[in-house]
Amino acid sequence: MSTSLSFTGLATAPQFRRTLVARTVGVASLDIRTRDQAFALFGQAYEDVSRERFERDLAGKQHIILLHDRGSGALKGFSTVQVREMTGAAGPMTVVFSGDTVIDRAYWGQKQLQLAFVRLMVTLKLRAPWRTLSWFLLTKGYRTYLLMANAFPHAVPRADGPDDPVLRAALDELATERFGGQYDRARGVVRYRDAHERVREGLAPVTDVVRDNPHVRFFVERNPDHASGVELACLADVRLADLARAATRFTVARLLHPLRESTRR
Repeated sequence: MSTSLSFTGLATAPQFRRTLVARTVGVASLDIRTRDQAFALFGQAYEDVSRERFERDLAGKQHIILLHDRGSGALKGFSTVQVREMTGAAGPMTVVFSGDTVIDRAYWGQKQLQLAFVRLMVTLKLRAPWRTLSWFLLTKGYRTYLLMANAFPHAVPRADGPDDPVLRAALDELATERFGGQYDRARGVVRYRDAHERVREGLAPVTDVVRDNPHVRFFVERNPDHASGVELACLADVRLADLARAATRFTVARLLHPLRESTRR
């Protein structure tokens, strides 16, 4: 099953004053009702989904960020997370691997998910400040790539410079270990041999407007087959200073979101 982090959403029109509340829980604590709701959201955002693959992917993660509507309590999004302790070429490291993420389109632009993810990363970093903390993700959507590129300057691949050789070697090792021959080292992408889910057409198109962003152009150039479910492998070195900047930016964006929505309307 796909293990990418793609901020895709459902095809409902944005609604002002609908707000999300996020909480991070253990995957093992999920009841069947929440699992059913999460799979329903997943199926509305992706084509060629499988409940068996969905459950298998959940079983491989320890944490899940749940996004509920603050008023109704309905589940409107989720993101699964795996945390792994390992030893790399540079020594002990904690690797955070992101699973698929779905957010109802009516709630796009809110930053509760990003803030919850940053809080989790801060917790992990503070537990062992001396240990390298890395974010390993696959993405078939430019929105996720933008999140990494904007928040973590020490990452691969990036549009603004050549790959850091140490990070690239670590990424190739992680991706090869996890995906074997499905990982194309030369292109830095994962091409699945079997049927695999892909983002539904029209949910997050690469328009001329978004293509003006150099990071978006870079993503499309590096992963031209993203619409077919091919995923770009990325790895970021997560530092406390980066997390502090990201938390500040996401908090400001969350506070300004209602004003922006009001202005649009």
